[in-house]
Amino acid sequence: MTILKMRLKGDKIYIKISSDYIFTIPKNGTYELDIYEGMELEFDDIPYLRLRAYEAAAKKCAISILKRGFISEGMLRDKMRIKGHKNRFINFAIQYCKEYELLDDKRFVRLAISSLRLKGKSNRHILDYLKKAKISSRLIEKSKNKLSDEGEIKLLKEAIRKYYKVYEHKEKQEEYMIKALMRKGFKYDSIKSLVSRYIKNQKRKK
Repeated sequence: MTILKMRLKGDKIYIKISSDYIFTIPKNGTYELDIYEGMELEFDDIPYLRLRAYEAAAKKCAISILKRGFISEGMLRDKMRIKGHKNRFINFAIQYCKEYELLDDKRFVRLAISSLRLKGKSNRHILDYLKKAKISSRLIEKSKNKLSDEGEIKLLKEAIRKYYKVYEHKEKQEEYMIKALMRKGFKYDSIKSLVSRYIKNQKRKK
């Protein structure tokens, strides 16, 4: 049989062969396939050809998503499902990305913790972020070891110094500071005691 015509319509390529049989492959599935009009093709080759095309399309989609930003495996799966890829092809693409070290949730967790720490985010905020990023519960549990209470208090004290200056001339300075720090994810009890103590110390200095 010979491929008589290949026509792009929407997100699929319609391929007509000499027996008037038409089959489809995804439009992004041809970049790894040597397929063209006039090509000789055995009927038994069609299922394999379609499989390769859907695998290639999923792989290309995954790589394209990863190029736009550093994301977790769970986030990548969600984005690929939204684009219409089936689980078997998503699994294929993810395995490929892992083999070539394009996708690594352990690395994602390390970078996320480091980045959010630099931004002054609390332990609770970081853990919430990892959950939203679809990180496995096992990796989240391991990450808790890196989020010490001592480090949390240090970050809170730094944030208090910052927000003291920001709200220095507000009538309800302490209230503004507490609300701002709670939005950062710090615990109310820790905030209340440290903020009150800091403001009293600053007043004594004056």
